[in-house]
Amino acid sequence: MTAPIPLVVLTGFLGSGKTTLLNRWLDQRGDLAVIINELGEIGIDKDLARQVGAPVSLLAGGCVCCAVQGTLRTTLRNLYMARAGGDLPPFSTVLLETTGAADPFGVTAVLEQDAWLRKRFTLRSMLTTVDTVAGEAALRRHPEALEQVTAADQLLLTKTDRATAAQRVALAEALARLNPRAGVLDAERADAGLLDRDFPRQCRITGTLAPAGAVATLAPRPVPRGHHLHPAGLRWRGRIAYDRLQEALTALRAEAGEELVRLKGLVAIDKLDGPLLIQAVAGQPVEVAPLPAWPGGDDDSRLVVIAAGEDTGAPARWLENWRLYLGLADVASA
Repeated sequence: MTAPIPLVVLTGFLGSGKTTLLNRWLDQRGDLAVIINELGEIGIDKDLARQVGAPVSLLAGGCVCCAVQGTLRTTLRNLYMARAGGDLPPFSTVLLETTGAADPFGVTAVLEQDAWLRKRFTLRSMLTTVDTVAGEAALRRHPEALEQVTAADQLLLTKTDRATAAQRVALAEALARLNPRAGVLDAERADAGLLDRDFPRQCRITGTLAPAGAVATLAPRPVPRGHHLHPAGLRWRGRIAYDRLQEALTALRAEAGEELVRLKGLVAIDKLDGPLLIQAVAGQPVEVAPLPAWPGGDDDSRLVVIAAGEDTGAPARWLENWRLYLGLADVASA
């Protein structure tokens, strides 16, 4: 049997810049197979990934750590068999971008618990993006962000040019407390060569280090947790005036308040051939960017919101109010 294929996990909290980093790496090399995991039924990140010949698989409907572990097993098996049968190029590495709500230990569990996969794939590294502006607040509020940081072999700081000195200091202190063994690197300096680096794997039970390629036993968390992050999505046909879109976004954010953790969408706008990409993280300003064409051949507008809190129905209500505000018809929710 040939040597196991390395698996690199790219994780990080919602809006921390994983897809931006993924696109840079896809521009730099064409020997990657990519798996993208999204929270919720309506996927957007897969459409935003560069289409440069790399096989891209979408795991939708949940995060890797819970709802779709079975799907991850199937996807890895299918990738391996397609590569062995010559149906895919002989990629050298599998890169898994998790949802921002994922528990990365769930990924390692897939390899550890499946003997067939364990012979054919090996976890090379866990790379975690951290938003320098919002990261320290996310670590205080969201257990998902804590798990992603503590699991990391390498921490990649994003948006460093936007952060204040106080934000950088507070984040550095928090990361040093949570994961002193991990390297810290500005994501702008992280080229695709990082995917080839082997890191010692820390055994969570003993605290000792295992050599690269060895199977390090990861202790389960003492108390299993359920997500307190809840997604909802909306898909529709028809164009919207830009001014009207801005009004609707303002109304949505006012209604959601601090419970809104992430907002992203592709929206058809009057007089634009391609969609308008909309993104926002927590209380940060909404970022919009026109794309030259609709990715993936799907020109439906879609919007995804992710909320924090105990009210699981809040995101769906926000989007229903959004639909009513804009008078949208021909709508599908997820």
